[in-house]
Amino acid sequence: MRILQVYKDVHPFVRGGIERYIHDLSRYLAARGHEVDVLVAGDGVSEEVSGFNVIKYPCLCRILSNPISPRLLRILKTIPADVLHFHLPLPSAVAAWMLAGRDTPYVVTYHSDIVRQAFFLPVYGPLLRRFLRGAAGVIATSGAYRDTSKYLSVLENTEVIPIGSDLDVFRPPDKVKEGDYILFVGRFRKYKGIEVLLDAWDEFPERRLLMVGGGPLEDDVRRRIQKKNLNILIVSNPSDQELVELYQQARCLVLPSTLRSEAFGMVQTEAMACGIPVISTALPTGVPWVNASGVSGLVIPPGDSGALADAVRKLDDPVLRSKLAEGALERAERCFNAPELFAQVESLLEGSSRCGKPLKRE
Repeated sequence: MRILQVYKDVHPFVRGGIERYIHDLSRYLAARGHEVDVLVAGDGVSEEVSGFNVIKYPCLCRILSNPISPRLLRILKTIPADVLHFHLPLPSAVAAWMLAGRDTPYVVTYHSDIVRQAFFLPVYGPLLRRFLRGAAGVIATSGAYRDTSKYLSVLENTEVIPIGSDLDVFRPPDKVKEGDYILFVGRFRKYKGIEVLLDAWDEFPERRLLMVGGGPLEDDVRRRIQKKNLNILIVSNPSDQELVELYQQARCLVLPSTLRSEAFGMVQTEAMACGIPVISTALPTGVPWVNASGVSGLVIPPGDSGALADAVRKLDDPVLRSKLAEGALERAERCFNAPELFAQVESLLEGSSRCGKPLKRE
């Protein structure tokens, strides 16, 4: 089967949760014998990565993170594929596909609603609804997100398939070493609760925080660290192996996201697979479902720096932290084993390529 994955970026060229998911899924599908292409915005140069082909189409610019390219319509209209797999949000690809008028079946993984650019929805919303209804299947990454999204909750062709992690890569260390730092992993964006995290760290002059990532708020974060002399170290662009080691030696992961843009929180599954507990927020998304409060970590109200600081202090209790660490690993193994979840996506893609008709939700 020839599969075309469609998104704006892919790992390792761009680091992020969706980008890594597309990379790992494509690698899995290619290893299963499928011919996999990943279509992303870029410099026009294509190359092979991890057994699949990355096709980079040139774009004129990016508007609100969305790549704009007059070539995208022609590419989607003509590129060979038995089934296409779109990863949303990506308005430019949705518009191009609807204009292409192609009848090749397609599947959608709906990673998140559009939140920051919500002003655009009166124009884009009707087109998105038509696009989703026409899909052979729409994957929601959690039941919670499906049921709380106004675009997913009304569909009859959805299927819940969570995002997993490679448990052969993300795993507890061979020799347990007591970590002396708290870990944050993610892009430095407003919805990640960066300001809340920095406010909480005003209370911890002696406690070390490692922030792995970078992004639009990085300069602001560095200025705040310097101005208040916060005990925070920014780690930029670690290798995949270095990232695993950072998880393994941390006391816990913090994910203080504040907006619905944080639909799932893939870093939670990576941390849990390494056997460390998670502190995350009670958003109306899949985030608090991934990190089950009292089982794999602690869940706090979003936007509450005091609650975040209190949760960090609670994990000073070695009995509680050990209990949650064990629960995190067990939950990762039971719910978020990537190959098992990729097999479900593969089955949906294969079924879609054969019939091409929208599925009905059971």
